[in-house]
Amino acid sequence: MEGSWIEEARRSIDVIDQEILGLLEARMKLCRKIGEAKKERGYPITDPEREKEVLDRAGPYSRVFKEIIALCKEAQETLNATSGGRT
Repeated sequence: MEGSWIEEARRSIDVIDQEILGLLEARMKLCRKIGEAKKERGYPITDPEREKEVLDRAGPYSRVFKEIIALCKEAQETLNATSGGRT
């Protein structure tokens, strides 16, 4: 009885994880577009004020969002490096 509840809860977590992955992919696509716009305008990749806003909004999940921000910056830096743009 209890074991079946655990399995059911795990299946629900799997569904949620898939939704999170889809949202992360959508976020990364937007980050790449922002990176292209930054490159065109000569803006730096890093925006400390924006990062602070995101981390403050994340509250207890700020550690997770630090990693998400790092991945987004990495994608933008890669975009700029491969196209000869400034960072």
